[in-house]
Amino acid sequence: MKKICEFIFKARQTQFIAIGKRKRKAEGSKYARMVFLTDTNAKKAENLQIGKAPQSRSMFEEPRLSLIEPMMDRNEALIFINGFLTESEKKPEDNKLLWRAIRKAGWRGSLYHLWWDSSTPADFALSAAQLGVGAILHWEVHERIAKEVGLVHTYPLLSSLNEEKVSIIGFSLGARIAYYTMRGWPSSNRKLQDIVLLGGAVRRGASKKWSDHVEKISGKLVNIYNEDDVVLSYLFKTVSINRSPCGIKPIKEFDPKIENLNATHLIDSSKHNYTSYLPHLDNMLYQKLDWKVF
Repeated sequence: MKKICEFIFKARQTQFIAIGKRKRKAEGSKYARMVFLTDTNAKKAENLQIGKAPQSRSMFEEPRLSLIEPMMDRNEALIFINGFLTESEKKPEDNKLLWRAIRKAGWRGSLYHLWWDSSTPADFALSAAQLGVGAILHWEVHERIAKEVGLVHTYPLLSSLNEEKVSIIGFSLGARIAYYTMRGWPSSNRKLQDIVLLGGAVRRGASKKWSDHVEKISGKLVNIYNEDDVVLSYLFKTVSINRSPCGIKPIKEFDPKIENLNATHLIDSSKHNYTSYLPHLDNMLYQKLDWKVF
């Protein structure tokens, strides 16, 4: 499997070099390509400009919030944002274990699920056996969508909630949305509190200006990562030309608001799914966040 992924990575490098040469020869011209995925997603991938997020979301469904449970005795909202789901996973809104783990960690505010157009086909499972070209292209397209959702769409949704504070837990590409939500959040609005990244599909380096962006939150940013995550180790790094995501290693920048937590030994799995974190999620959140009422 590793040899296959290395081959794909080298092929991607060659592709980007060729694209760069063509661009230099024809400056100002536009390059588009057809991304052949499943029948469900083929239309969405048509004519996406290389390296750019979609200019219009007319071909995608708008993200929306669903209330899972009302607040108990704290006027705060917590939003869960998922990435792709594997075949065996329940949808987050239907998974009682997820919401129970969050409550057990001490959360007493309201609970929401943010649905976005991750477009996971029913037969599409991100596993080591299926990290082929189709999975890579599918991931690449939805990386761009996730970025746009975070930069453009989440602030109007979250800032309009009646709760005084808003926190986010994001898994995989959902963690990418959480990062770009924080990045696009106005500094003048102090409503954004804690952000938790699970298996985050975001580069961990200084180029992301983590220290600058965490100044927009009043609480902490907790990065929970799994070094053995096979999808992030190969698929993300292939698309990103070998750059490392925060979902498999700690965020590189030091800041009092940034907490890294290595959950590799707890998860003990190479699978890329949010349910792998659930058995220990309450303890991990309790360890890093001040949610408990004493």
